[in-house]
Amino acid sequence: MDYDYPPDIESTGKKIVITLIAFILAAIVGFMGYRQIIKWHEQAVESAVVEQQQKMAERNADLEYQIIELRNKLATLKPSPVAEDRIEAVFGEPPTDTPTTPDHSCDATKQRISYFFNYLKQNAYIDESQVKQSPAEVYRQMVRALAANPPLVVDETRDIVNLKHNIAHFYRVLKKDKIEMIKTILAMEDDILERAMADFYAYYVSGDCCKEDAESCISLNTLYEYAGFFTSTFAGKSYLFRRQSTIRCLMEYYAVLILDKANEAGINSYGIDIRPQIDLALDNIINQNSLVFQNQYMDKLYGLQEKYAF
Repeated sequence: MDYDYPPDIESTGKKIVITLIAFILAAIVGFMGYRQIIKWHEQAVESAVVEQQQKMAERNADLEYQIIELRNKLATLKPSPVAEDRIEAVFGEPPTDTPTTPDHSCDATKQRISYFFNYLKQNAYIDESQVKQSPAEVYRQMVRALAANPPLVVDETRDIVNLKHNIAHFYRVLKKDKIEMIKTILAMEDDILERAMADFYAYYVSGDCCKEDAESCISLNTLYEYAGFFTSTFAGKSYLFRRQSTIRCLMEYYAVLILDKANEAGINSYGIDIRPQIDLALDNIINQNSLVFQNQYMDKLYGLQEKYAF
């Protein structure tokens, strides 16, 4: 038998159902809103942490730069003369007034590089696990590793992970043992590295690396990636700030030359403005007093200033 409920009871039931539905919807909306607020809060906290870490890294880099600048100013008070007999002993010829001797052919350049590696072989720069490898082979391994794993030139500060990876780029790619070897060479052979850097630059930009095999060659694209890293990123600039002033200004100089060649080849894909880099390199070269080829560096940079003057 069916019963008809009084109208007031039926109305009350509907109100209860509507109230329950409203309560459930309000709970769902409230929960979703709470989750969104938590998400916003977490993003804000993460963003604040990343920003703070970046500011701390920048402050540390500024302090390092100031210390290095003071050290470099003290060094300029006592110029360290380049021993000509050392250069002749290592490269088979005395220094000249230009980084490339009258015989600047590929064969001559490769011969001087070979002399340089033979010289390193006489010193304990390779650890015991690598004694069966020549310095030249260890160098080629490092070149291959760096070419296969270029650093970030853009989006470095997009997040803290990218920044940390870029700062530790050389340690991640080359590992500690090779880094220690490089640091030792930089410290022990600083008076002959200017000549060596000139030869390596001439070798790599000569065109197909003097027709050498691919394993010994670095493409202009790879050179451009690293030039961009040193001139345009926080990690690259921080790395240069930690180097001795002569090495730093030479790396800046060759980075500028590579950027110029990238412009000529139409591969400046990051749109790096070379003009401030030229000015910075020139200023640092002028303030050095122990460079054998200082006048040529200055002439080249003055020429680039005219080339890119608007």
